[in-house]
Amino acid sequence: MKTQSKILLLLSLALTLGASLATLQAQEKRRNAEGKELTPVDIKSRRTRPVPVGDTTGYALTGDVVLYHNGAVITCDSMVRYSEREMSCFGNVIIKKDDTYIYGDRAEYSRDNAEARVFSPLVKVLNKDATLYTYNLVFNTADNIGHFYGGGTFSNGANTMESEKGYFYADLDELVGVDRVEMKNETYQMKSDSVNYNSEMEVAKYFTRSVTWKNDGEILASDNGEYHNKEQRYIFRSNAYVMGENQEMWADTVDYHELVQFIELKHNAQIRDEEHKSVIFGHYGNYDDSTGDTFLTQMPAYMSFADSDGNGTGDTVYMRSDSMYVYLIDSLGYCTLTRPDSATLAEELAAKAQAIIDKRIADSMAVVKAARDKFVADSIATAAAEQRKQLIDSLEGWKRQHTAEPQEDSLRALWGRVDSTLLALTKPQVDSTAMASADSLALPMRDSLAMSPTDSLAATTPDLLATDSIAPNNSNGRNRIMLGLRNVKVFRTDFQGICDSMLMFSADSTAQLHKNSVMWNELNQIASERADVYTRNQKPYRVLFSEGNPLMSSEIDATRYNQVAGKTIESLFDQDGVMYLTNVVGNAQTYYYMVDDSDGALTGYLVAEAADMTFFIENNTVDGIMYRGNPVYSIYPMDKIPADQPQIMPNFVWYIEKKPTAEEIMGEWIVNPSERDRYMAMKRPQFPITYSIERHRESLVAGGSWADRDDDISDLAKDFIERVKDK
Repeated sequence: MKTQSKILLLLSLALTLGASLATLQAQEKRRNAEGKELTPVDIKSRRTRPVPVGDTTGYALTGDVVLYHNGAVITCDSMVRYSEREMSCFGNVIIKKDDTYIYGDRAEYSRDNAEARVFSPLVKVLNKDATLYTYNLVFNTADNIGHFYGGGTFSNGANTMESEKGYFYADLDELVGVDRVEMKNETYQMKSDSVNYNSEMEVAKYFTRSVTWKNDGEILASDNGEYHNKEQRYIFRSNAYVMGENQEMWADTVDYHELVQFIELKHNAQIRDEEHKSVIFGHYGNYDDSTGDTFLTQMPAYMSFADSDGNGTGDTVYMRSDSMYVYLIDSLGYCTLTRPDSATLAEELAAKAQAIIDKRIADSMAVVKAARDKFVADSIATAAAEQRKQLIDSLEGWKRQHTAEPQEDSLRALWGRVDSTLLALTKPQVDSTAMASADSLALPMRDSLAMSPTDSLAATTPDLLATDSIAPNNSNGRNRIMLGLRNVKVFRTDFQGICDSMLMFSADSTAQLHKNSVMWNELNQIASERADVYTRNQKPYRVLFSEGNPLMSSEIDATRYNQVAGKTIESLFDQDGVMYLTNVVGNAQTYYYMVDDSDGALTGYLVAEAADMTFFIENNTVDGIMYRGNPVYSIYPMDKIPADQPQIMPNFVWYIEKKPTAEEIMGEWIVNPSERDRYMAMKRPQFPITYSIERHRESLVAGGSWADRDDDISDLAKDFIERVKDK
């Protein structure tokens, strides 16, 4: 019995010595080729036996094999330890480092490189709630970085990313996909050459040209940017591009808060609107995707290409101001000036995002809110009053034209049914008998006595009864109001203008210039405190100047100017945008130099006053003048103009040096050509790698040749780690 006990004891000691031999030898410290100190490898198994390995002897370990190195543990069914530097693991391999689990059928581990190469029909990696499937994987236990290649698909909640190769950083909860990267969740799909995704923060970053397709149809692209899934926020930092249903946007930087549909643009911002055929520029701006409201500042400019080729050639309207606002309006003409209350948003993050955005733009919005609201209210009221006035004038002209005809009684009966408020208005009186003939005055003008007063009145209201100047026009979708504030400049080939503030309405194609407004048409300059421009097909057909003693002038030479002043000045334009008639109403005055058509010599100087005047213009020259209401006039030969006779009106200023040009307004802005066709032709992500791996995984599991594992290391392995990790 004693002999048998001794044999069993020796055998037990031998097995224990053999099982711990690898650990004792591995604990000897070594240095690699770079001189870096190598930590020992701790190994445990139930059984250990020596096996020949080439010219040396290795060890075969079986039964609950555990390897521990650099804080990482590898468990497997069996292991061959070739030396203290190299070893192979077989069967049910698990590599665990902190929260990272790697599953495979086989692994080769190098102590010097601290690398585990994992082999399996599919290698699976779990890191918290993120999962990676790939075909080839190398994991470094020292820096906790894994490298996969041959294709891999990664999922984190609703987020999926695939790539040809990549890296995962276990300590940072980050995965980097490289080559043919495609990514998606329930709101978007993306293509890129490389993406860095943080599974803890759910943030995707990229540093090469990337394109994102949103489920609502928008397409986003940039060279450098990131997407925050929890906040639903896109941040683009280089060559950013956003394409919506009708808009295209470019900027160096774009901050897109998807929850509140708010887009902030910085540096070289440009918004192209196909619906309204316009482009707006600025170095800072924002766009509310829920309302369509837009704000741009820092050298903003505007270009309307409704009658051009879309790239700035042809009949294009250019505008510049210190700040520009665009507001969409509903069918009743009211602006949608507020975004949805953040309290109505379901997510708390949405409310926080809304508060941040509101604070960011509060200062700029507060500055113009009062002016904006006043302009909008005044414009609607004025447009309605103007339409009513035009109707009255039209009816007056129609009445005068027909009261002398046989149907006088019936027409007067009809006239009696007109609203009494219209009758209460003062009707213009024409005193044509007080006018001398043009021949007797030797004026190069049409015979004013031959002009019927109704002709001029009818001419002032072309197609008014057939055209509703304030009725909203929804043929192009949503209407809008555009507001330019401070130092406004406008250019078009047939007219130019400056003012302090300007409003444009897409509903009826009208514009209002407010405060210190000056407009030019051909050789004519008109200055007033307010100008209302009515257009058809992007061309003015009527402009009404009012407030601040409007004054029209044209240059004869450096010291002489034709001048016309009155309470209001109305100019009418033909279909080519050329002025053909001007009405001056109230305290009309004119200083006019008569020119010999044959040689251009000045033949006389006319000074005239009347209640109202009408100027008939042909080829930029006054062809006739009609006076209404007690005209008083004098005509002087050029060499007999009295010294005390003014030739410049008191409030006359020649502003020609302020007349804007298209080049001045656009400055360094260059119109980006539309990229809509290019991006619409791009193929959306198809996720071929994910599809292939999913089909392969299903086939392996169904065939029983591979298990989709998520098990933890054994309790025995955990106990062993606790014993050795603090040594």
